[in-house]
Amino acid sequence: MPSDQSLPAHFGLRTFVSAAGLLSISSVSNLVRAIITAKLLALTLGPSLTGVLAQILNFSAFLFQIIPLGLTTGVAKMVADSSSERSRVGAVVGTSSALALASAVSCTILLLPFSGQISVLLTGSERYTLPVVLILASLPLYNLAGVLSYVIQGLSDIRGLTVANVATAVAATAVLIPAVIRFGLVGATAAVVAASLLQTFFFGAAIARAYRSRAWPLSSVHLSRATAASLLHYGGVLLVAGVGAWGSLLLVRTLGVRSLGEFQNGIYQVVNGVSAQYMAVFLAWMAAYVFPRVVAEPDRTRLQTLLNSTLRANLLIMVPGLVAVIALRELVVRLLYSPAFLSAAPVLPIQVLGDYARVIGWSFGIALFAQGKTRAYLLAMLTQNLLWIVISSATLRTFGTAAIAMGYSLSSLAWPVLMYPMVRWWFGVRIDAESGLLLMVGLVALVGAIVLPSLAGIWLAGAVPTTIYLVRLRRQRLSTAHDG
Repeated sequence: MPSDQSLPAHFGLRTFVSAAGLLSISSVSNLVRAIITAKLLALTLGPSLTGVLAQILNFSAFLFQIIPLGLTTGVAKMVADSSSERSRVGAVVGTSSALALASAVSCTILLLPFSGQISVLLTGSERYTLPVVLILASLPLYNLAGVLSYVIQGLSDIRGLTVANVATAVAATAVLIPAVIRFGLVGATAAVVAASLLQTFFFGAAIARAYRSRAWPLSSVHLSRATAASLLHYGGVLLVAGVGAWGSLLLVRTLGVRSLGEFQNGIYQVVNGVSAQYMAVFLAWMAAYVFPRVVAEPDRTRLQTLLNSTLRANLLIMVPGLVAVIALRELVVRLLYSPAFLSAAPVLPIQVLGDYARVIGWSFGIALFAQGKTRAYLLAMLTQNLLWIVISSATLRTFGTAAIAMGYSLSSLAWPVLMYPMVRWWFGVRIDAESGLLLMVGLVALVGAIVLPSLAGIWLAGAVPTTIYLVRLRRQRLSTAHDG
């Protein structure tokens, strides 16, 4: 692919922060939706039926580790690879949509005759066969909507992605409330079917708007056998990686329950839940903003600039938040959960350190999949999964709940330790001086927030932004002196 010098070799921090802020609206809307849903179900259904619904939804989540066939980031990559070529984008849209529908419809048809048995397996009773049927009926459109969201990411249509996500969250919540109040558990699962329709509509509309903005006819969407082969190749890698990630979490949590009991498992859920919320925001802007730009950058010199810009921007946004979570850990647990979960507060900083390693690793490691090094990407993913299992299982009896977070953090070091050398070897990318300085400042700020009292530690949230400001100020002064 020839180098396109019209593509930016880097992006400004202000532009990146603005894009990340826009994408964060989606995460906030989903968080609000989750809180409203949890309160509504707790008040309306009560503990027993809420537990039944959770079981059915967990079963659905398990199916979604398999039925998408890994048609996620691979779709975004193939769209970003040829985002200006109408025919190639049309082939990805048409082929991935057909594969997603075929896979989910096949799964639904296969499982529907066993809905009663599934109900018994999950709940111990056939009384919940209809809710199981409704959840199975939602799979095809949810799968299709998921593929369309990755097309939008590949087109780097941040506004379209945000609008579709927020609209889905608002509309689905509006449907859920009266459905649960009027029909209880059946209404809740029927609302899931309605949400799948709404999500498909909103993401389909986003695709249509993206096509109109490029003056492309929707008739250019078509099937392609060659595209299907490429999609399934990337999908296979992502499927294995996803199963590994989900499987390692499930195994570690299972070991925790058996060794430490249900209460301590609930304590780690607080740690994992807080981590999952802010890391979801990070992964959202990496997927929608950074990933398409890395895919579209063939020049190695410009790729180095782009990845270092990514690291600096991620540190600017993430480190203040991570420091705040550590410094205010008791307050965070009280606000998001309750005082009954305060024993999670000392464990939270351990998890945060692992997330810091993850931010560093992904700032460079995103180039592995984006630039076609899929085996290396898979190696790094599976290595982290395996290390988490090994470290946690070996230390559970000694360190208790903290062992799970320790295993997560120590295993997360595998990402920068493996990803950066591989990116450097294949693409010649090196961490520049400014990025290296910010890495050290960020680590010192996190450790300082652990050691210092909360009110003193919170001031360290400004360490990275202040360092960036001082570096830029010094650069401007040197430039001015040189010009003079």
